[in-house]
Amino acid sequence: MKKLVYGFVASTLLLVSANAHEIWLKLDDKKSEAKLFFGHFEDDEKEGGEAFSRIKEGVVYPNDLVKEVKRNSDNITYTLTKKSDIVVVQEGEPRKGKDSEIVTKRVNYVKSGSTIKEPITTFDIVPVETSKNLFKLVYNNQPLVKQEVNVISPTGWEKSFSTNDKGEFTIHTPWIGTYLLQAKFEDNTKGEVDGKAFDKTVHAISYTIENSQGLTWKKNK
Repeated sequence: MKKLVYGFVASTLLLVSANAHEIWLKLDDKKSEAKLFFGHFEDDEKEGGEAFSRIKEGVVYPNDLVKEVKRNSDNITYTLTKKSDIVVVQEGEPRKGKDSEIVTKRVNYVKSGSTIKEPITTFDIVPVETSKNLFKLVYNNQPLVKQEVNVISPTGWEKSFSTNDKGEFTIHTPWIGTYLLQAKFEDNTKGEVDGKAFDKTVHAISYTIENSQGLTWKKNK
């Protein structure tokens, strides 16, 4: 199944296609820290070296949540002031498409945690009832209807779900482990940033949630 994956490289957000890299957060409540990784989520392969050096820290929400940011060989570690969900946001510079005159600004949201039941950022996936795997996709506090959300399980299994007329969707989490939820939304409002005009904004989110109950499994080597 083809999938859309999102990553931010250098100071620019790039929308990439199937078999490319993902970027995701792993939240550790016990240590009050979150780690940002870049690589192949479904294979648990994390990039380091030059490839990872181009990944930037972004801006963290909620405000005043981070007391220290440390860059390691294959991750960026955010030490938190308290236990909380976390979203790392990075905005790219407006750019023309390769085969189009349309100038697009891209904003990437990388989220982890499922305790705050209201939007943290402009574009967000919000937990409604985690015991039932019920979530809501929102933009500017408004539900997004009939939008696709892609889910990758810890085993590499992948499935797409569609939001209903309330912007809500229910996912399946049969296995124990970390799941990655992905969605995007295009806002066709024209604008300008730092003197650079753009025709539309593409918002993309990568959101990890943890499932502690379900089937155990082993990844094939």
